[in-house]
Amino acid sequence: MSTPATQPATASATPWTLVRLRWALTNAALKTSPWQIVAYVLAYLLAAGTVVGTGVLAFAMGHGMAHDVWPYLPVIMPLAGTAGILFVALLQAMFIGENSTMSMDKFAPYGIPDRTLQLGLLLAGLTGIPAITALVSFMLWAMVYRGFGAAAVASQLVAAPLIVLTAMCVSKALLALADIITDSQTGKNIFYIVVIMLFVVLAQMPNILMINEVSVDTHALAPAARVFGWLPLGAPFMLPFDAANGQWLSWVLHALCALALCAVCFLVSQWCLHWQRTHSSDAVRSKAAKGLGLFSHMPDSPSGAVSARLGSLLRRDARQSMMFIMPLFFVVIFALENKDIGTWFVWMGVLMGGMFMSLTESNGLAYDGQGFVMEVIAGTRAIDDRTGRVRIYLIIDTVYIALLSVITFIITGDWSSPSGLATAFTFIAASWGWAVASLGVAEMFNCSVLYPVPSMAKPFTNPQGRGAAQAFLPFLYMLASLASILPTAVAAIVIFATGNGAAYPWIIPVALANGVVFLCLGTWLGAKLLRTRMLKVVQTLDSFAALQQ
Repeated sequence: MSTPATQPATASATPWTLVRLRWALTNAALKTSPWQIVAYVLAYLLAAGTVVGTGVLAFAMGHGMAHDVWPYLPVIMPLAGTAGILFVALLQAMFIGENSTMSMDKFAPYGIPDRTLQLGLLLAGLTGIPAITALVSFMLWAMVYRGFGAAAVASQLVAAPLIVLTAMCVSKALLALADIITDSQTGKNIFYIVVIMLFVVLAQMPNILMINEVSVDTHALAPAARVFGWLPLGAPFMLPFDAANGQWLSWVLHALCALALCAVCFLVSQWCLHWQRTHSSDAVRSKAAKGLGLFSHMPDSPSGAVSARLGSLLRRDARQSMMFIMPLFFVVIFALENKDIGTWFVWMGVLMGGMFMSLTESNGLAYDGQGFVMEVIAGTRAIDDRTGRVRIYLIIDTVYIALLSVITFIITGDWSSPSGLATAFTFIAASWGWAVASLGVAEMFNCSVLYPVPSMAKPFTNPQGRGAAQAFLPFLYMLASLASILPTAVAAIVIFATGNGAAYPWIIPVALANGVVFLCLGTWLGAKLLRTRMLKVVQTLDSFAALQQ
């Protein structure tokens, strides 16, 4: 189904207009909340630390270790560079996305030509904090090559913007293709989960390799490095080596290889924009309702209706699906990293999973969106909302920890000995206590510290100017979650510090009481906060909904 013809673009609709718009939106976001300012200050500090750290490392390597590391650099740089660009693409899909305010379809009514629009959005991405940080860092990396001639240093200065451009083009093309390929909600959910799983696996792979003492021989990797050096993602990292060796034909071919990939990615993104404009989305397709049967399994009360509605939402929501995947991943990762440490180390995966089960609920009202607004219009009491939300998450947490415990029993075999059972049940109690205590903390957070989230239809989008807040505010919740388990931690420290290690099963009742007390306290305080801030929360959710349009 084709869209109506749009008006010709005005002369002022240039790519640089979109760059100015990006920063105008970013500056406007700073005025909405002091938390935005704190998040951006931390982002700038992190960027400055990255630049300074890269500069110091590059100076040290170029000053005294250049000839020692030179034989390894042609192997390391193309392999690490290729992995880095792919990692950035996954990171973009997870946390940054095609930000919803600056996405291509937002500008469709203005008649901006596809090429101008795509170029403007690309330039807007290249002028962001992450891209500028990467550019400066790669330019400082040129100091590594200063012992091998001015040509090598100059080539790295040329390669720096080419590397950043390649990473940005690849990320945008992959996201645009993902939006086209996963044209159904189920497809989006599956793709989103796969992306998160790949990210976690890649992030944990170095730890797994080190713990299992897997050695890496650079000589064995040299053939693979030569191949990756001629692939588009690794080609720009080879420019300094070509210049140092006087291989100028290879220099030109490597540069053209990277530029060709950028051109292809640009055309792919442009084609995806045209496809989206000329095809109907899955929003107009009829779908059968799922999950409504939960209403018959919940109490016939306002809080029961809240529980059923929230449970139905969780079944469809890809944005919160990682709550059901991440704890299992923790168990698997800890099992892979366990090498003669002890079975207790695998149980640490269950314990860590308990904390993360309520991570999305800490911003649950933002995920709920207009559903919560309808609750307010219907006159739902704050305590009924808190009780309903706690009920559904308490069921999920309890069942999930039980399933994780069964899996961990199978992995460790702790069911076969009394000491193993004591260790297992101690960790199970601590995991459940931490999970429900974190749930109590989440019920206080989600009505007081809200930040925008992607729409459920587009889980790979992000509101412009909110990326720093989305990266920073969850850490506040994690710190509060850590504080909620302090009574159990103190009890464990006292038991082991006094030499009464055999008495560690006493941690079980302490952990259970810890969880129940913080859950009740968080639910009660959350209801008090929500009752006083209900209209403010509705106003905030309305502004979030406008960003998701």
